[in-house]
Amino acid sequence: MDLEEFISETLGQILAGVAKAQVTEIGKNVNAAFPGVLGSNLSVLPEFGVFARVDFDVAVTAESSAGGKGSIRVWGLGAEGGKDSRSQTVSRVVFAVPLRLPDGDQSKKIAADAADAARREKLRGLSESNRGGSWMGS
Repeated sequence: MDLEEFISETLGQILAGVAKAQVTEIGKNVNAAFPGVLGSNLSVLPEFGVFARVDFDVAVTAESSAGGKGSIRVWGLGAEGGKDSRSQTVSRVVFAVPLRLPDGDQSKKIAADAADAARREKLRGLSESNRGGSWMGS
C-alpha cells in the first residue's frame, strides 16, 4: 500500500468510526461539548471544534526497479513474486496530523452559553442602573 493511501485510509476510517459511534445508543457521549481542558492528545478551539492529534510511526520502503521507476510504500510482511531486479531501503517515518473530530452533542454547551449570556446581561443592567444615581454626597 502506498504511504499516501495508508494515511488517507487511516484518517478516513478514524472519522468514519467516530461518526458511526455518534449514531449509536451512546452517540451523544462521543465528542460531546464540555467546558474544560483536554489532555495532550486533544485540543479544543471553541470556534473550530475538538482536534485529536493522530500520531503515525510507520516503516516505509523506498524501492527502485531496474526500469528506473521508484515508489514509497508502507512496509509490510509478505513477498512479491517476479524476476525484476529491485533495490529496497526501509526507513522509519514519524509524524502527527491534527484531525478535527465530528461535533457530538452540543446541547449542554448551548445551555451553559445561554446561562452565561443571561448572567452578563443581568450584570450589565445592574451596572447601568448604578451609573444613573449619585454615589457621592453633595
